[in-house]
Amino acid sequence: MKKDWGIAITLLALLVSPMAARTLGPRPKPAPLPKEGGVGEFRASWRVLEPITRRNLTIYPVVTSLGADTSGFITLDEGVASGQVRILERGQVESPLVRPRDGRRWPEQAPQYQGGASVNELVLVNDSSKPLVLLAGEVVSGGKQNRIIGADVVVPPKSEPMPLTVFCVEHGRWSAEGGGFGSAKAIAHPQIRMEAQANKSQQGVWNSVARVAGVMAAESSTQDYTHVLASPQAQSRVEAAAKSIEGDYERELREQMRGRSAVGVIVAINGALVWSDVFPNAELFRKYWPKLLRSYIMEAESRGQGDEPPWGHKLASVPTTKQAETFLLEDHGRVSIKLEPAAYRRTEIAGGNYQVVALEAVGKGEEVGLMLHYNKMARS
Repeated sequence: MKKDWGIAITLLALLVSPMAARTLGPRPKPAPLPKEGGVGEFRASWRVLEPITRRNLTIYPVVTSLGADTSGFITLDEGVASGQVRILERGQVESPLVRPRDGRRWPEQAPQYQGGASVNELVLVNDSSKPLVLLAGEVVSGGKQNRIIGADVVVPPKSEPMPLTVFCVEHGRWSAEGGGFGSAKAIAHPQIRMEAQANKSQQGVWNSVARVAGVMAAESSTQDYTHVLASPQAQSRVEAAAKSIEGDYERELREQMRGRSAVGVIVAINGALVWSDVFPNAELFRKYWPKLLRSYIMEAESRGQGDEPPWGHKLASVPTTKQAETFLLEDHGRVSIKLEPAAYRRTEIAGGNYQVVALEAVGKGEEVGLMLHYNKMARS
């Protein structure tokens, strides 16, 4: 991995002291992300544009004049489509699994079942020559039950079979469907991502699936989230909104860009700022944008407030761009770091009413990383 990224997108919070990069537990004192150097320079370049509002959903484009080269990475959808990324139930590969280096397991893990399979752990093999980027909430379908990725990670190229933390989104099935998993080409809506990535709660994920299934009138016998996504009710409501927003998004971006690139969005629902996803360049953002947008719409639908105007109408009042920018950049809180050498570094900042997760790719022997995803969520 190159050390010269054009602009080094670095989380200097990880480099405050030699011990910082090795610390896996929370720091004893609150600490913000530094405002100088790599990530500070990149974050300082972010500008928040005027929002697009449709019914109870408001989206603020985030643009920058900077960028980084991510052509050396592949996404889950690309890897699975090419056959170079395989995801299997535990016990379906011959190579022995290596447990995580720190030996920890997620809280609230569901019980394990026969045949070596586990609700909250799958096996992943990356046969590609490129590192694989996985985002929390990406949906994989198949196996004994459908799952979502549990946390943002980077999987090295040509990797041995490795354990992959997941959460179940199909509570009522435990029977094999084929030999492995495919990508559902979807990402769970923010409430489910919050329960998985921040709260690490399997029960919370199941509760959120049940809630949105009820809102969409799309319950299934196996309590399956992919059934909700594919239901006629969800398809008609989500796709109508997506088409309305996508058209205006592209049009308004063209008018406001002025030589900058769109690299992410901030999301408000019912007039409250709740979420953001930002990437290091427009190319990587575009790969995730279609399924991210639909996840935001699903979240807005699940938080609907009775009889609302049709898509195309606006809320009476939404947060200002300045308020949205403040939400994006505020980063004081308790810091914890997960480091996998020659793969990734994931920094989590727990504030009083929000959580920040920043994923960096790190090469062998490198201290400077490339930030791939910056996610901020409001805790409800």
